[in-house]
Amino acid sequence: MENENTINVEELAEAFKPEAKRTENKKIDNPKKTKNKKKIASISVFCIGIITLIVGVVFLVLALTKGASVQDGEYLVSAENWVLEDADGVIWDFTEVGKGTLTTNNHLNDYDFIWAIKDGKLLIETDWLYDLNNEYEYALDQGAGVLTLTDNGETHVFKRVSE
Repeated sequence: MENENTINVEELAEAFKPEAKRTENKKIDNPKKTKNKKKIASISVFCIGIITLIVGVVFLVLALTKGASVQDGEYLVSAENWVLEDADGVIWDFTEVGKGTLTTNNHLNDYDFIWAIKDGKLLIETDWLYDLNNEYEYALDQGAGVLTLTDNGETHVFKRVSE
């Protein structure tokens, strides 16, 4: 009976063969193919970098030419006043941030109000014959100078009057 720990002469000869002869059956990569793959990868990364640079420059130019936008509260104050589209006698004047006056009869009677913009709503508390607290969903189109207020399904459109 042969000892399990004995080494076969053929296995010993195989172990001492040079590396090149042991790997004869393995495929050796062609160095030209490796260079081509590296060149393709480099060109691809370069092209992606150029495209990213161009997109970045386009967004930068768009951001710089957009112009400074004014916050809604500042825009409301910057108008001389706001006139209700369907009733010329209804005029709101946002005199400063948080304060204003309004009239419903073309300035025969003016009433003070305080206002705030919170969570997409215009909150107005008017010192009328009694205190009125109104909360409006609002949309402000600064380009067209239009303030649209919505409350309980009713829509009120105010036009900006500039000096």
